[in-house]
Amino acid sequence: MSKSRLSNVMAGSTLGEEQIKTRGYSDIGLALMRENPAFSVPGNSPIGGQSNYGAGQSFVSLFNLGDQRTLTLINGMRMVGGATASIFGAGSGSQVDIGTIPTSLIKKIDTKFGGAGAAYGADAVAGVVNYQLDDHFKGIDFNAQGGFTQRLKAPQEKIYFKGGTEFNEGRGGIVFDVEYRHSGGVLAKDRNNVFGSEKTSYSHRPVGSTSPYSYILTKGRRYIQSSVTGMPLTAGTMGSYPTYLNQIDVGVPSGNGNQAAMFSQDGKSLVPLTADTLIRDNYYGLGGNGIALSDYNQIYTPSKTLNLTTLGHYDLSDHIHATWQGWYQRGEAKSQVGQGTWQNTGFQGPMTMDSYLNGDSYTGYTDVNGPLTLSTNNPFLTAAERTTIVNALKAAGQPTDTFYMERLNQDLDAGMFRTKDQMYRLQGGLDGDFNAFGRRFNWKINGEYSQYFNNTWQPSINTQNFINALNATTDAAGNIVCAAGYVNSTAATRSSTCSPLNPFGFNQMSQAAKDYVISDVHSKNRNSQRDIQAEINSTIVKLPAGDIRWDIGYEHRRESYNFNPGSFAEGELLSDGTRRRYGNSAPITAVSGAYHTHEAFGELDIPLISPNMHMAGAYNLSLTANGRYINNSMTGSYWTYMFGGAWWPTRDFGFSGNYAQSVRNPSVTELFATKSTVYGSANDPCSYEFLDSGPNPATRRANCAAAGIPTNFQSQIVNQTMPGTSGGNTHLKNETSHSFTAAVDFTPHFVPGLTINGAYIDVKINNEITSLGLGDLMSACYDSSSYPNSSYCGAFTRDPSTHQVTDFAEGYYNVASQHMQAVQGKINYVLPLRRLGLPDSAGTVELTGNYIHYVKNKQKILTSTYDLFGTTGQPQDNFTIKRQN
Repeated sequence: MSKSRLSNVMAGSTLGEEQIKTRGYSDIGLALMRENPAFSVPGNSPIGGQSNYGAGQSFVSLFNLGDQRTLTLINGMRMVGGATASIFGAGSGSQVDIGTIPTSLIKKIDTKFGGAGAAYGADAVAGVVNYQLDDHFKGIDFNAQGGFTQRLKAPQEKIYFKGGTEFNEGRGGIVFDVEYRHSGGVLAKDRNNVFGSEKTSYSHRPVGSTSPYSYILTKGRRYIQSSVTGMPLTAGTMGSYPTYLNQIDVGVPSGNGNQAAMFSQDGKSLVPLTADTLIRDNYYGLGGNGIALSDYNQIYTPSKTLNLTTLGHYDLSDHIHATWQGWYQRGEAKSQVGQGTWQNTGFQGPMTMDSYLNGDSYTGYTDVNGPLTLSTNNPFLTAAERTTIVNALKAAGQPTDTFYMERLNQDLDAGMFRTKDQMYRLQGGLDGDFNAFGRRFNWKINGEYSQYFNNTWQPSINTQNFINALNATTDAAGNIVCAAGYVNSTAATRSSTCSPLNPFGFNQMSQAAKDYVISDVHSKNRNSQRDIQAEINSTIVKLPAGDIRWDIGYEHRRESYNFNPGSFAEGELLSDGTRRRYGNSAPITAVSGAYHTHEAFGELDIPLISPNMHMAGAYNLSLTANGRYINNSMTGSYWTYMFGGAWWPTRDFGFSGNYAQSVRNPSVTELFATKSTVYGSANDPCSYEFLDSGPNPATRRANCAAAGIPTNFQSQIVNQTMPGTSGGNTHLKNETSHSFTAAVDFTPHFVPGLTINGAYIDVKINNEITSLGLGDLMSACYDSSSYPNSSYCGAFTRDPSTHQVTDFAEGYYNVASQHMQAVQGKINYVLPLRRLGLPDSAGTVELTGNYIHYVKNKQKILTSTYDLFGTTGQPQDNFTIKRQN
């Protein structure tokens, strides 16, 4: 990435250390997005909530082509991936957690746009980002900074100390760096009107609305299918939804008659569930005391990171030079809020000990998320509550000894987790030159080894102990105790002593009861990388414009990924070899895999016209071609290549461009992840809201009718999740991209300090790997002209009488394609104020503007085509303007 501007055929940009330091960036991923709009929102960053298998990580993504298609380099060498190998991780590729890079050592960040697989290997489909660290720093630099939002939220601190010196009369140098970064978190409820319970969002139109649209903007949406305090039911089976408000099950008096009941905050009375306005799908209301799910979202994830780094170089002789790097990074991140475990009629049948122990252990369908099964003689019930519930059971013709309760257990596990990560990296190499055969040869050998670990701890409800604790009674002395005859779970909880749990109200259970039902889940992930490169270059023949240069090399790389979910998440091993879940999550399987590559590459640079030839209309003209042959132990052998040229009509104005073929290999996760149970929801094509959508609504409507589904069908999976399976696919092929980039550069000598760059980037990706979700599978089935013979129709099942989805099988497939076209421009003007007659001490003013316009960014998955711009996260036009003194 060191070619001169006159011969460089790859469009790109550079971010220097002064800009990073001056603007106080503590997260490089956010710095790149703010400085260059070509960087899109990645799959994982501190912005928004993060999964428990990716907390604290920060990826980068170019042109919204996916962060797994942007290659990350450190001083020209690869970096170990940070994505967890599980299908539940934050990414399915080899994405690098750039939060492990010490910001204080970055000299500059070079970005090249478009396919660069021939030059740098696999994964450089959208482009490549090279972080150059300063191993020649001399002196001492100490910096401490802090900040927070306008509302005094999310405090941020960064402190670093680096020192560098030369030794042995300047032949060598060494740099030491210590950096600590901390970022506080922001919750949605901290900005209630923007992100929290009172935000404006798209919803089904309210009941009684005259709007012609199915979805409209609404404010104050509440979920009315459950409660954080508990909602009593007379039946625990799917379809008994009492919370429609107009279908009362257990009701209490309200101002306009009986209304669906829920327990009060202290659990000592039943109060009406209210909504100012019902939404047409009846799952939500506007206003009232339903659950404000948006309050359980994280806007910014809190994290802290410590980096210890040493860099060095030494001249062994005038012709042999050595460099080295040693890194250690340790970080921690956590969620401050999240959704707890649901107990809901949408999740199979009621939760009982029998349904838990004797459920379908292979798939994990053990009704652990069904409504709670409780005795009407539960000693935590007040007499008035017991009377209301018993009367409702009598009216429904049900036995009066048992009732059921929906609940969001926000006071037990609350979706919380904490993740610690560590990264070790050793990099070193030799480079030099020698003369032979009348020519000068330059060579280099570099090696790198790194490991990335992350460990996650998460509290989880232990189902068997939970059921034990809910089965409360009184002893002879009148004390509330666990009923006799219980058996503890084989998975450890914080306490092995059963303590009765009060589920009525919010946070009314004792600490002893919480400790008895909560297990601490511990999962581990380890990624390893070894990379060795050898390269030599020289000249072939001298032309009038200069030497034709060649470069050949070899690279060997090995990647391994190992994910261990831990004994609790993996589930209890049964005698038949299957596993039964311990908690509310289906059994999660371990994932392990590795691959290696042998790669040979070469490049040829041909100068045709040089400035010293003084040719009219051609200040400089050069051609470049490179290729790389790769043998991958997973996906076989293939070629990547690039052809390009640069033409400068004058010294102020130049054009460059290239055409390239690049490849992304399927990852360990995409290939080897074993089948696991997942929960999914989908826009069911046959549900009334989506029946007239799709690429051909008439075909969809006809196929749904052929399936016997009525036109007014309301699919539960639109608003609730259902269990299915997902996993890897060992038959995946490489993704292949073809890209064309063209750039124009204007650096007028008559306007010192002014630089204008523009680029056109066109990337087409075929055989794109994507995980087909339930919605994709259903759309592919019902939008198919060959229904019901489409292979995707067998990927899910429906109940023959209710037509509700009962099972599905997701997975990774080479079924997508993507075509992105963008125009990118940058203007930079540097004005030393001494030009205006001011003293040198007055400094310099720098103005920078970056702009990107997406001409096209379409992704096609099966029969559906999606525009990947035009949203707040990925606008069609985006620009930044900055002034710096």
